[in-house]
Amino acid sequence: MTPMADFIPNQGDLSFLRFKKTGRYFGSFFTGGAQTTQAIATVNSLRAFPFYIPLNVKFDRIAIRVTTAATGTTPRVRLGVYQDNGSVYPGKLALDAGEVSVNTTGIKELTIDLTLKSGKLYWLAFIGQDTTSLAVGAIPSGDALATFLGWDASLAGTPPLGYAATQTYGALPADYPAGAADWSLPVPLIALRKA
Repeated sequence: MTPMADFIPNQGDLSFLRFKKTGRYFGSFFTGGAQTTQAIATVNSLRAFPFYIPLNVKFDRIAIRVTTAATGTTPRVRLGVYQDNGSVYPGKLALDAGEVSVNTTGIKELTIDLTLKSGKLYWLAFIGQDTTSLAVGAIPSGDALATFLGWDASLAGTPPLGYAATQTYGALPADYPAGAADWSLPVPLIALRKA
């Protein structure tokens, strides 16, 4: 990484997004604020949230934090990453990391080997199976950046922060389903750890 003292503004990105500390987790963009929780008990809902990469970065973990354990008979969540399709919408699958059991609280992480490319928009995604009562750590909707999806023509209400598509639980589809609904609730903190 180039030290800030040696950085020439017209030769790179000076935004805070380019700085990621090794060994730390990073999720969908947010402006700050106390972490909240979000119920994600709806089964067969494939949710995706934007994740911009200004420089090539390698990640070695993907995780969520369960704050209220699921009480279903097969409570699992599958985690993954999609590329953007060029229209600020999830497109091709970049990573199906596998599933984590969510019948206990705490950090649920999977080992990955994923390098995301500079200047690209990606989408952190998850889908649940039989996740009654499940809640996870989340970014309050009021603290999340809305610049990717913007407001609708009314300029009213909470701007969308991601998408939720109907999808049968299982391996993540090769292409994110078309016609997903806007998501404007707190953003579940699906996070990638910098290697």
